[in-house]
Amino acid sequence: MLLVRQAELNAELNAARDVRCRNGKIIEIGTGLQSDPGERVIEARGGALLPGLHDHHIHLIALAAARQSVHCGPPTVNNLESLTTVLREVKGSGWIRGVGYHESVAGMLHRTQLDDLVSNRPVRIQHRSGKLWFVNSRAAQLLQLDQHRSLQGIECDASDAPTGRLFRMDQWLREQLADAVIPDIKSASRLLAGFGVTGITDATAANSSATQDQYLKWIENGDLLQRVLLMGDESMAQMHQNLIQSGALKIMLDDYALPDFEDLKQHIVNAHQQQRCVAIHCVTAVELVFALSVLNEAGAQSGDRIEHASVTPDDTIPLIRATGITIVTQPNFIAERGDQYAEDIESTEHHHLYRCKTFLESGIPLGGGTDAPFGSPDPWRAMSAAVNRKTLSGKLLGELERLSPEQALHLFTTAAANPGAAARTITVGSTADLCLLDRPWHEARLRLQHEDVTATIRAGEVIYQR
Repeated sequence: MLLVRQAELNAELNAARDVRCRNGKIIEIGTGLQSDPGERVIEARGGALLPGLHDHHIHLIALAAARQSVHCGPPTVNNLESLTTVLREVKGSGWIRGVGYHESVAGMLHRTQLDDLVSNRPVRIQHRSGKLWFVNSRAAQLLQLDQHRSLQGIECDASDAPTGRLFRMDQWLREQLADAVIPDIKSASRLLAGFGVTGITDATAANSSATQDQYLKWIENGDLLQRVLLMGDESMAQMHQNLIQSGALKIMLDDYALPDFEDLKQHIVNAHQQQRCVAIHCVTAVELVFALSVLNEAGAQSGDRIEHASVTPDDTIPLIRATGITIVTQPNFIAERGDQYAEDIESTEHHHLYRCKTFLESGIPLGGGTDAPFGSPDPWRAMSAAVNRKTLSGKLLGELERLSPEQALHLFTTAAANPGAAARTITVGSTADLCLLDRPWHEARLRLQHEDVTATIRAGEVIYQR
């Protein structure tokens, strides 16, 4: 039982309301409500009460692992010298796990190059795109790359020796290193709760039936506080329980190795026949056009999504609108990676990056995610980036794609299964997933900072309070 008193439910009304929650639902909204015996009371003092935030694209297990890793890329690591320093400063004797690497630091790493930095411990470093790992010779030995060199994704040189570069090998690595690192899901979940996040969509392609079982255990033992929509592979069973449900079939595309058109088309048709929508990873214009072409042939259905839409040329907008699909994007990358984009991409194409306003004005449903750990897990940073479109150095990228604070908030307040649809409401009978700020919205909208979150409530239970 919970009573939130004197909360701002609608900034336009300029009036405070009391909200009573019971059995996971909002059962009463009024003024001057008295607390019942044993009822927990939160005094909002005029702070804005919002629907709990939902991150529509995140990788929770990877986020938990990344929080136990060393950051190896910009803006904190920018050259070989600083990379060497951070790797050698890692205490202990086991695996060193690095994340966030970009080739602007020291090129495309080779295992012998990593040996020069650290040779007495196994090292694996993930590229910030998430598609590539670099390992040193000690790690290659432990992973038995010589014996597995025939596997697609293990790069070898002209002499057939592994280079230490592993492409799209996350699931294989996870299996090989099952006992190397146990992710701290509890800590990662509580971090998200502190941001006002009451639900997540885990968009990891390798999620399977085994992942479903693991998520259920985390929820049942209280380690995982958020509701979960779980994307993944074909092995996942249809699931719709109180705090977890199965989501789309995740399809990865890489423009240098696109799948056979007809095979992918049939893959999508099969998913639809099983009453399952698809979510297609697209970070280049080539991948986006290919995905749209296949969806057009297969027949898109409600719930089908494009993940990222990192680069969306003008001429693809009518194609997206015609398919009726949803876009889930990550405007936080404008802030986090924008300076590199400004250097690598022609200024005439900056508005193609992580577009927002154009999608909304074209009637294309748009949801927001963080892509954590490849981006910051803080959705307020993503909202801020959607509003100001500024890089870390202050450059403005794609000014015409700016959103209002209300539009940016909307990216994270729609239902898990319907990103970009109408925002969830705070009304009698609705699920009591809430985010309480310590100030009214007219102040918070100018800041868009997670520090304003004072309480997070999921199903009427407080999962965070400052």
